[in-house]
Amino acid sequence: MRFFLSRLFFGLLVVVFLPCKFLYAQNLKKVKEFKPGKIEDVSVDRLGDFFLVFKNGDIKKYDVNGKVLASLKSGTVPTLLEPWFHPKIFVYNQSTQQVITYDRNFQSPEALQLDPSVAIKPVLACPTNDNKLLVLDGADFSIKKVNPVNNQVIEEFYIDTLEAKPNFTYMKEYQNLIFLLDKNSGIVIYNKIGKKVNQLKTDANNFGFFGYQLYFLQDDKIVFFDLYTEKVRLETIGFAEYVLVSDERILLVTKNDRVVLFEYKTNDDHDKP
Repeated sequence: MRFFLSRLFFGLLVVVFLPCKFLYAQNLKKVKEFKPGKIEDVSVDRLGDFFLVFKNGDIKKYDVNGKVLASLKSGTVPTLLEPWFHPKIFVYNQSTQQVITYDRNFQSPEALQLDPSVAIKPVLACPTNDNKLLVLDGADFSIKKVNPVNNQVIEEFYIDTLEAKPNFTYMKEYQNLIFLLDKNSGIVIYNKIGKKVNQLKTDANNFGFFGYQLYFLQDDKIVFFDLYTEKVRLETIGFAEYVLVSDERILLVTKNDRVVLFEYKTNDDHDKP
């Protein structure tokens, strides 16, 4: 397994190889396996319900046992889906520069059209813990915090970027930090003023959070990276395209679009969401 951590020390970016002990999947028991269609993205909410985004634009919400709870036929694959901030489901479409929020059953849609003054090229938008929006402007790599009530920019800052042409595909606010997934370099972590504080070099397609841990797939393992201690824990799971973790389940999406649900238990309360 090849996993690297980049850390800023006195303004210098240091890349360190992390030799980690492998932890095998003794805590995992398969619950269900099914093939629902061509999967383009995944997400999970605070309650542990899973979301699958399909190539035709459909979104389905599943419970911990793989039962469909709700669905949405949109016809377009969203740029960003974020159901984490209960009870709303957040959807952003870059092509229309529109944010739509739904209730937990994909009902009662509320649309917000981003004002052109907010960003020249709003490649990503995501919700914040205080019910605002973060908008990433691909024209100058600035992030704007926006009040969705009046489309006004509250805060604005520029992020550190080492890549000449980063390809950011996902953004999330968590634990007062901003996390960006760059397909060219991995997961980049910024503070609230745009200063890079960490970089995890990986080719993962998605990432998520389990308590104080950031998780993502690397090779055949789930990497759990503690945001405070920087300790790394590995769970051998098998090769896959996407992974989601809740306090009850691990969901894997394989290369042939098979969805595998595992029962997951941890004895460490610190690890729990």
